[in-house]
Amino acid sequence: MSDTEFEFDLAKDLPRYQAPPELRAAIRRAMSPEPRPRAWWWVGALSASATAMVLTLFWASLGTLTQWRAVPTDPLHRLSRAVVSEHARNLIWGDLQGREFRPHIVPAALPWLRLETGVGHRQAFIGDGQLGFVGGDPVYLDGRRGVALHYKDYDGHSVSYLAVPAPGLTIPEDLRVPVGRYRPALVRNDGFSVWVWKEGDLACFLVADLVSESDLERFKAYFLRIREATQPFIG
Repeated sequence: MSDTEFEFDLAKDLPRYQAPPELRAAIRRAMSPEPRPRAWWWVGALSASATAMVLTLFWASLGTLTQWRAVPTDPLHRLSRAVVSEHARNLIWGDLQGREFRPHIVPAALPWLRLETGVGHRQAFIGDGQLGFVGGDPVYLDGRRGVALHYKDYDGHSVSYLAVPAPGLTIPEDLRVPVGRYRPALVRNDGFSVWVWKEGDLACFLVADLVSESDLERFKAYFLRIREATQPFIG
């Protein structure tokens, strides 16, 4: 039998099956795919724009936050901010508001604080009828070890005195305020007022939440009490 006769007989003898109707439609769809709906392009473009907007807002907010949190380069304001942060930390975690007046512990506290920090006091304000002593702590401010003495007045205001070594610190004349025979600087920061003065190579600070004009007169009186009765030194 020839090859031609074999192919003819094979084509005649093999069974034939009818293709299902949906096969033709499937083939046509595969050969001519439908265009992508425009809605998907619009969603993709919107998503890209939203992502770009979120990133822009994030970097803008980060820049603003960095600027707000930036540490001042001026030593006086940098130390004053550290003093305010230490005072606020004690208000929150040290429970200054809840402490009772304890003037009797001052004589024992001063030698211990000197041993811990290298900042001593020949004498310190222990309190009076308006301002009472509640405690003392060693502090570490802007890379400097120092002493903090805490007071509370009878209206509930907490007042902290701090002394840290700062031999190169200068106090600008435009910040000085006459208080009695002294001229300390007055710095305001984050809702607190801070008196700043120098005693030798020590920078001394008095901080409280007394910021209004009427409170300022009371804060001046507190400064005079503590300044007159407190004599710090390094050693």
